[in-house]
Formats: sequence, C-alpha cells, structure tokens
Amino acid sequence: MNDTGTGAVRPSRNLKMKLSVAALAGAGILSSASVWAQDAQVAAEQQATAATTVVVTGVRRAAQSAQAIKRNSDEVIDSIVAEEAGKFPDKNVAEILGRVSGVQIRREYGEAANVVIRGLTGLVTLLNGREVYTSRDRSLYLADIPTTMLQRVDVYKTQGAEMVEGGTAGVIDVRTARPFDFKGFSANVQGRVENRDKSKTNDPQASGTISNRWKGDFGEIGALLGLSYQKGNYHDEVTWNSPPAAVLGAASPVTGPFDLGHVLYQGKRERTAANWAFQWRPNRSLEMFAEGWSTRIDHDAQRQFFVSGQAWSPNTQYTLIPGTNQVATMTSVNANPFTLSSTQAPNDDSETHQGAFGARWKVNDDWTITTELARTNSKWKQDFPILDLLTSPPTVAGETYRNGGGYFTYPGYDMDNPANYRLHTFFDNWSNARGQSNDWRVDATWNPGSDGFLKELSFGMRLAERKASYQTQSNGQILAPAGLPAPGSLPGFACQSMEMANDYGLASWVTPCASYMHANMDKLRQLYGRPAGKGPADPFSLYTNQEDTSALYGKTKFGFTVGGVPVEGTAGVRVVRTELDVNGFSGIWTNGVLNPVAVNRKTSTTDALPNLTLKAMATEDVVLRLNAGKAIQRPAFADFNPGTTYNAGGGGTVDPNGNGGNPDLKPIEGTNVDVAAEWYFAPTGSLTATLFKHDFKNYVIRRQDFETVNGTRYLVERPRNMEGGELKGIELAYRQFYDFLPGWLNGFGLEANYTYMQGRLEDRGIESPFVNMSKNAYNIVALYERGPWSGRLAYNWRSKFVDTYNYRGLGFDLIVDPIKTADASITYKINDKIGVTLDVENLTDRKYNDYHGIPSNPRDIRRYDRVIGLSMRWAL
Repeated sequence: MNDTGTGAVRPSRNLKMKLSVAALAGAGILSSASVWAQDAQVAAEQQATAATTVVVTGVRRAAQSAQAIKRNSDEVIDSIVAEEAGKFPDKNVAEILGRVSGVQIRREYGEAANVVIRGLTGLVTLLNGREVYTSRDRSLYLADIPTTMLQRVDVYKTQGAEMVEGGTAGVIDVRTARPFDFKGFSANVQGRVENRDKSKTNDPQASGTISNRWKGDFGEIGALLGLSYQKGNYHDEVTWNSPPAAVLGAASPVTGPFDLGHVLYQGKRERTAANWAFQWRPNRSLEMFAEGWSTRIDHDAQRQFFVSGQAWSPNTQYTLIPGTNQVATMTSVNANPFTLSSTQAPNDDSETHQGAFGARWKVNDDWTITTELARTNSKWKQDFPILDLLTSPPTVAGETYRNGGGYFTYPGYDMDNPANYRLHTFFDNWSNARGQSNDWRVDATWNPGSDGFLKELSFGMRLAERKASYQTQSNGQILAPAGLPAPGSLPGFACQSMEMANDYGLASWVTPCASYMHANMDKLRQLYGRPAGKGPADPFSLYTNQEDTSALYGKTKFGFTVGGVPVEGTAGVRVVRTELDVNGFSGIWTNGVLNPVAVNRKTSTTDALPNLTLKAMATEDVVLRLNAGKAIQRPAFADFNPGTTYNAGGGGTVDPNGNGGNPDLKPIEGTNVDVAAEWYFAPTGSLTATLFKHDFKNYVIRRQDFETVNGTRYLVERPRNMEGGELKGIELAYRQFYDFLPGWLNGFGLEANYTYMQGRLEDRGIESPFVNMSKNAYNIVALYERGPWSGRLAYNWRSKFVDTYNYRGLGFDLIVDPIKTADASITYKINDKIGVTLDVENLTDRKYNDYHGIPSNPRDIRRYDRVIGLSMRWAL
C-alpha cells in the first residue's frame, strides 16, 4: 500500500495505533520516556506490519500528527504541526493560527498580530509550556516567533489542572524544537525575499537551524541552535470619516462628518531571533535540559495624517444619501476650513530573553518527577514625535462615501506647495517599560500500571514572581508659539506624502519628514521654547508592580466501561494564590493644579479552579467528550495603574482627554463547558463538532466615559469590571485527503471549519457586546501534495464584529464589516534536500471597512500590501 486515506485497503487497528504513536512522537506530544513504555509492543508489531507500513511525508504527515494530537488529548485542542523541521505555511505564529477553528486574527502594520479565540482576547500564550512575561503584557507576542523555529503550535480551548492558569478563552502553547526530536544530525537553511506592492519593496529574510546528538559513556547529549532574521517594509493606507454630527444651519435635522481625512502608514520592521536547546540523558531514567529564546525588534514607522475640516456653515451646499438624513456630498466656498497635515513618527525598540533549565527523572516504574526553573527579561522603549502643519484653502468639496471612503478636494489650491503651510502643534512623546519574571515548578506523576479504575495520579506546585514598570513623558503636547519659521525655510523639513493606491480626491500634500524630525529633535524643541533633551516623566503614568503567585494542583486520570463503551477521564483542581503590590500616583487638585500623590495598593486573592474531562470511545473511530472547568484571567499590569493622565487638548486637533487605570480591578472568572463529538475515519480524515459555553464574572473592558475634573470635561478611557456575561456557540471541522481517487487526483485534500458564536456582557442592567466577536467565521483550505509538488489555497471569512463599544462616549459602537482573506502557496521539491516555494498573501487585495453604528455612517476604509514571497529551503 503506497497511500494513506480511505482507499480499498483499510488500515488495521494495530497499524492505526502504530501510526498514532509515531505521529505523537514525531510531534513531540510523547516524550521519549513515554515511548519507551511502548517499545516492546511496537517492536512486536513491526514484523507483522512491515509489509503494510504506511509512510507519509510533508503536508500529510503534518495533518496526521495534528489529528493524532487532537484525538489523544484529554482537552479540547487543535494543533498545527511542522511539515518538516521548521517548515510551516506562514511566516509567524499569529498568521498560521488564522487557519484554526474558533480562532480569528487581524492583520495590520505589515503582519498578523492580534489573536482571539472564540471572539475572546482572554487567552494565555506560552512558549514550551511556560509563560513569556513581557514588559507590556502577560503573554508572548505571537508575531515575534518565526515559524522556522517551531515544532508545533497547540491551541487549547479548555484547560487542565496542571496547566498555567490565566486563559479564560484558552491557551496557545508554542513549541520549539529540541535536539532529541531528531534521529541524529539535522540542519536546514532557508532564504526568502518578499515583494510588497504598496510599499514597493523587496525584503530579505533568512533562517537556519542545526541540531545533533551524540552517544557515549556519558549517555546521550544533544544540542540545537536556530537563528532567524526578518526585514519587512509595509504600507497601509486609510481614508476616514469622523463620527456623524449635526449640520449647522440645516432646515431639518441633518447629520454629516465634521472631518474627512487620510492616514498613510509606512514602516520598516527588523526582527532578529535565536533559540537554543541542550539535552542530556545520562541513562534511561534521567533527562536534563537547558534551553532559551531571544528576540529583538527594531520598528521604525511614520504615519502621515491629513484632516479636512468640512466647515459646515449656512452657505454650505450639500446633498443627502437617498432615503436618509445623512450628507452624501458637500461644497463650502470661502469658508477657510480647518485643514491639517501631520506626521507621526514612532520608533520602537524591544527585546525579550528567556532561559530555562530542568530535569525529568523516572524514579521507578510507578513514579516520575519533573522540575523546571525559568527566567524572563524584557524591555521596550519608544520615541514618538508628532508635528502638525496647518493650511487654509478657501474652498473644500467632499463626498462622505466614494470608492468606499471619504473623498475631498480643494479646487484651485496647490496642496503640494510648502509655502501654503505653517507650523502648528508639536508633540514630544517618549515611553519605556521593563519586565522580569522568575518561574519555578515541580510535578510528580504516579502510574500504578494496572487496569483498574485509577490510571494515574499527578500533583505539583508552581511559584512565579513578576515585576513590571512603565513611564511616559510629561506634557508632551506643545502649542505653536508666535514667530515660528515657514516650513519651506527649513532645509530637509518638508516632504510630499506617500502615494495612495486608490482615488480619494486629494492625491498628495506636504507633510513633515519623519527623518528630519528624529534627526533634529533638539532644534524643534528650541523652536517651540523647550530645553534640549527629552522632557521629564509624567508621574501619573509611572507604575511599578509586583505580582507573586503560588499554585498547587492535583489531578487524577481514571477509566471505566459503561455498556461496553470504554470511558477515560480526568478530574483535578488547581488552587492559586495571587498577591499584587501596585505602586503609582493619584492626584489631588490644589489651587487649580493637579499634584501627584504616591499610592500603594496591596491585594491578594485565592482561587480554586476545578476541571473535569470525560472521553468515551463510542466506536473504534468515534470519540465523545465532555469538558468542564473554571479559569481565571488577570488584567494587564497597566490596567492596575492608579494614575490618570489628563491632556488639556487644544490647537483644534485634540479634545480634552485622559487615560488611566483602576487599582481595584478583580480577575476575570470564567466557567467553561465543552461537549464534542469527533469521528476519525482515516489517519488524515476527521469530522468534528464542539458545542461550548462560557459564563463570565468580572469581565474587564476598556471604555471611554466623560469625567468632569476641576471644571473641565475630559473623555477618559479606563478599564472596569462588568458584572457578568456569557458566550456560547458551535465549532465544526472537517479534514480529508482524497487518496482513494485515481491518478493525480489523489493528491487533493481539504480542510474546512466553521464557528458560530453569540454572547453578551451585562452591567447594572445594561447589555453590551463582546469586542472582537464575529457571530460567524469559517476557513477553507484546499491542499495538494503529489510527487515533488505541494500547494494550498486558503480562504478565511469572518462576519462583522464590534471594534469599540460606546465609541468616544457617543452612544454607538464602532463596527467592522466582514473580513475576507485569501492566501496561496506552491512548493516544488527539486530533490530530497532542496525545495522552492512561491506564496502570495492578500491574494484578493482585501479591504477593511468599519462604520459608526450603521453602515451609512462609515469611518475607515483600509488597504494593505499584497505580499509575494519566494523562498528556497535546503535541508541536510
């Protein structure tokens, strides 16, 4: 038999078990120690099955391994496994997760970044089962992990008692390779170049991994080193409408945007990453390891804003969108509308490093003990100058919705002439953050080796200490003083805006050069009456927090038979005590001045998190599951900051606003139930359905509300707990390779999944939606693999969702239209060691649209790069 699947020859039960063991071992789900326990059984089968051994490679092997992980897991899980060492269909972890049922991603600023599970952001991301606490967040930023380092990615929809707490939505565990994952020497090198159509760049990327293992009197040792470099330029463009407002002078109530505008994003991101691992097995009972991971990101960007004030007045002429009271077109003559050009130029640098070492000791046939100690350090800094220009065209003509967005022109006025502009507000912004964590755990497992009810008992302890600090500048906004020079008189200051991909009226304008701003910051400070050097830190932004957690868990595995149906299950509880020490500043108004007052807040909570799983083998190929448990999610450290930073606004560009934290936040509690039915009709064929329900308490949202402080009305954003909420839905998934088809047709395969969700949050009798939750979402991936050729065509769709609840405190939600994404790739293997891949991201040149409450009040239309990548991979 040469193929796998549902052909005429059906794999035997023994062969299926052998394939599952091999797939799990290859994917790393079984450690070498657990494979030892099955050595005798597998060896006995080898002779009997030698004539029918199935060999699968590439895409099929990855699908088979992922399916075996899902089938054998106690939890509800979906996995993505490398086709070969370090070979995945996408270039970072966030992008490949977009193929998983129940997972949605958002792509902007040149890459996929934001990941939600079942519409929820409350997930914990782990690296090799451990937290990577960063300076700004509790979790690993998934886009920072190049896929060339990976062995697999596991997406847990439910949590076991032994798993690190923190994910009410789920857990994403990113697994990097170790040297014992390979039979011996292994190495691969990959080079790639990306062409991006809107940024008009060709960017290089390179990565490589080398691994080996040796045997001797010392036992067996292995070493692995991986390096990766990625450079990516990007160009995103946005045209926008401001929220609808009443049109002055209208005979009847008429609404229209007060402003229209453009935002052009250009950035360059350089990401360097490395991972290493060392394993030593002095004997069959003991294994020790040390491993680490580091990444550095240098991200320089500029955002060119243009704001067109529509200058509504009694002599403004306008038309309405048919059937509405909303403005469609307008023309205002001799109105001197507020017209602003601005360059925002953030430069970000960040580093994260993690090291860990541990051991696994098989004490005897019944007991196994594991332990691990990890240390993480991270730092981030940002310089973020903003400089505004004003101009005064006498006439403006606009359309609120043309080519999908706002359209405006200035008849008879040269917007490309620097002489028509003057310097306006200057923002001298900077921020930095640091984070450290120490994490130690020990686990013990007792396996009685019997066929009785009790199959396994495990328990363990984890201690973790996390520290974080953050600060930003004080009074970074500087209004324009009198006597500023003309922009055209400053050599190198004025640039023409970037080219736009579509026609929205104004095609180009004058804007400050980002390179000039960074090179001449002290000169700009001098022009605006500030001393040289960065300004002092805002005390209300400063916080230093420490969080200590101690956790104990116990878990048992059991099994029994009901009516001839085998049932496996687990029951466990995790008890976590959290102690939080928050230090920051609040404020007291004295004689009209807000003075900082130091605040220290210490809190502690103890949470018990029970978990139960049941898995029934209804038939040889059908698995039924029930999973129920409780989870908690702690808010981000910045959310606890007791300070509030107030911005007085002014200059026509910024309204009075504020941003603050809430030291009294409670952790989010989630009670989760999943019921699943899974049919595995072939080694790479399955049909699964999962019903889920999440009930929440103390769910945290960030929202904007107006607050009056010392007589001034500020729009302040801060986090707060909601009283309750629920989310429920269903996930359906299908996978199959059509090996039973004749000839070249048996190379085809299909993966498809669909998720339906509905949910709500409640607080004081008021319901609000979950942000980022699409009611409907699906993925379809067409696969092909035969001979040296393999390829895939992937299409992702998600329905509309709420981006921001109660947008700007105006009483309506900001809603995002359905998002559609298509990607494709094709690979040709020149020989067993060399392969070439051509891939296209954003095949259909997707557009992102959102609107203010109703579709006829649009906000943004966004366009992104189409990326064509060509890579060559050499594996030794």
